[in-house]
Amino acid sequence: MRVLIIGSGGREHALAWKISASPLCTKLFIAPGNPGTAAYGENVVCDICDPAAVVSLVQSLSIELLVIGPEAALARGVADAVRAEVPSCDVFGPTKAGARLEWSKAYAKTFMNKYGIPTARHYTFAAPKEAARHLADCALPVVVKADGLAAGKGVIIAKTRAQAMSAVDSLPEEQAIVVEEFLEGSEASVLLMTDGWRYHLLPPVRDYKALLENNVGPNTGGMGAIVPLSDLTARDLGEIEAIAERTIFGLVSEKLDYRGIIYLGLMVTAAGVKVLEYNARFGDPECQVLMSLWQSDLLYYLAQAAKGELPSTPPAWSDACVCLVVACGGDYPYSPSRGEEITGLREAVAAGHLVFQAGTAEKEGKLVTNGGRVLNVLGQHQEMAMAQRAAYRGLTYLNFAGMRFRKDIGQEVVP
Repeated sequence: MRVLIIGSGGREHALAWKISASPLCTKLFIAPGNPGTAAYGENVVCDICDPAAVVSLVQSLSIELLVIGPEAALARGVADAVRAEVPSCDVFGPTKAGARLEWSKAYAKTFMNKYGIPTARHYTFAAPKEAARHLADCALPVVVKADGLAAGKGVIIAKTRAQAMSAVDSLPEEQAIVVEEFLEGSEASVLLMTDGWRYHLLPPVRDYKALLENNVGPNTGGMGAIVPLSDLTARDLGEIEAIAERTIFGLVSEKLDYRGIIYLGLMVTAAGVKVLEYNARFGDPECQVLMSLWQSDLLYYLAQAAKGELPSTPPAWSDACVCLVVACGGDYPYSPSRGEEITGLREAVAAGHLVFQAGTAEKEGKLVTNGGRVLNVLGQHQEMAMAQRAAYRGLTYLNFAGMRFRKDIGQEVVP
């Protein structure tokens, strides 16, 4: 099978690593990819948010399966275009209408209300000025969300009135805003692989969004992840299953062509499990930890889901513990790191550490930084404490100017 992955981050590196191991894969391309993906397939240049450009690439490479990584490509209707123009190519990724669950926070809340999916109390405003009037005297803390895509960083937790007003002032005048109550509890990410009506729940993952230790600082695209989550109870898991069923029922009822991943961003509260957000693709860094545990033929599951024929047998998983730590640039999430030489990667890999490249490039024969989140270092062991230790040991090999990382990933579940 000739496969094209679109995307260039750690998620796509992990997908390329796992897909290339499938006996079904005869040729793998990644557009645009990164130096890490080049070890598993051929990187090709393409504007992945231009549907016509992706259609042309799929046709020229005789692609049989397209796997869409980033949310922006889904929101631009790349899946729709390829399905319409190249019927011989199956697509793992929802239509633009299906991906609206991610690219419109307001629509997602409407969907949750309609199908009885528990979420935070919320209000939607057509413009920042309207939201500002509400924020002038609402209870604090409060959560302010931009309606559109924001690469995992469009959520602001305002603890003071000044922070709340600053959040809305930073948005364009025409930007719709969702304001919701602040929920306390522990976060979990649960991904569903679906063909539109059948689905499999993937193991729950915890993604650490805040930049700094103890979950403080601005939200990021994710500073680390762990699996499994030993603090989830049987009741929590039952509530998650019910949320998944209602979500799939909603997709079917809305007649959405949804062949791909639907991501449940959850908060486990004293009042039960509630949905913070939907994403329409593999999370990042959730995808990386899940790929390290996936034991079945990933390509087979992706291809069958894309055909609308997801196997009834769930994929097999390792029972190991995984801890992933993100090494990011010194100014992340405000600005990316560009052109700083990365050292120690070859030595880390030689020592047995699994490292996915997220924001990297090659320049004059050297590996350099090319993004906010630069490297993902994974540790795996039967005990979480040892997995955590392995991840941080891997980081000791790596260096680039401004490199920083959280030092507490997984700490709350380590005895």
